[in-house]
Amino acid sequence: MRVLLLLPIVLSLSACNWLTNVTGLSKDANKAIGAACRQTGRSLEECYLRNPDADKAAIYAGWREMQEYMVKQKLGEMERPAEPVASAPAAQAPRADASRSAAASAPQSAERKHLTSEEADRMAKNDPQVEAVLAAIKKQNASDSKKRAGHGGENRKILNLINELNQKDGRGAAKPEPKPAE
Repeated sequence: MRVLLLLPIVLSLSACNWLTNVTGLSKDANKAIGAACRQTGRSLEECYLRNPDADKAAIYAGWREMQEYMVKQKLGEMERPAEPVASAPAAQAPRADASRSAAASAPQSAERKHLTSEEADRMAKNDPQVEAVLAAIKKQNASDSKKRAGHGGENRKILNLINELNQKDGRGAAKPEPKPAE
């Protein structure tokens, strides 16, 4: 009888991982793992070694998005958190490989210099997303200036008509309004 009570609980708990994969929740979590690896200066390979169960494509997507964000915002890498102490000898073997790759990448990150503004601007010019945003901003500014110019032209016509009517009536000419500063 107890087995029948435990069976639904065991089956429902075993489906938790399946549910996260079906709903796509694990994809977002894996993207966050990749972003965190990039933010702390870890290589993709090290990130894959530290998270063997995670989807590699999602880790790469998160790592790449964080790379683009950090370049665009001209951000540096954060201090890495302290390595957790492994209690089991089996857990130490993968960590030893990871620490070797971390030791190999440490001189690279020490030699790596931060981007200057000019270098970041050069990199941003080649980014299609940046180009699309700038094009949208320019298009918006152009349409706004056309609207202002259109209203300004109508206002000038009306002002000219008022001036003509005032001159016919013998009144002084109306003074034009000052142009708004842009």
